[in-house]
Amino acid sequence: MICSSIREIYGFQFQGLGRSPMADPDAFESYEPGLWWADYFYQGQIQENTLLIPMDSRAVAGPTGVEDYVFYREGGWSWSIPYIAGMYALAAQVKADITPELFWSTALSTGRTIELTHDGKQYSFGVILDPVALIQALQGM
Repeated sequence: MICSSIREIYGFQFQGLGRSPMADPDAFESYEPGLWWADYFYQGQIQENTLLIPMDSRAVAGPTGVEDYVFYREGGWSWSIPYIAGMYALAAQVKADITPELFWSTALSTGRTIELTHDGKQYSFGVILDPVALIQALQGM
């Protein structure tokens, strides 16, 4: 269902979200364009109907020991793709006959758009995946 070539296979588009390290990951307003593509966004180079997925500022199990953690400020698609796969697995738990098309269209229709200010300009930023709204919508189908 998900890979880095999803645009070529299904026509779906996604991009990874950035977040300041100390910002609340549960607050949609804490998100911004991912570090590696933010300049493209502010230049108007992001396509509509792009699903935005958490990516930057993550703490994960560390490579140095079973009790170690490491923080990564900048992520990449390899961080967003497993997130999408996990959401699809959860969606399949509430709607066993889900298709990639239904998942994607529902994720886009239930996602959130926020307003960003950058260099004195206002930007609409979305659609940010809303996991709770997505699952609730699928349960109601």
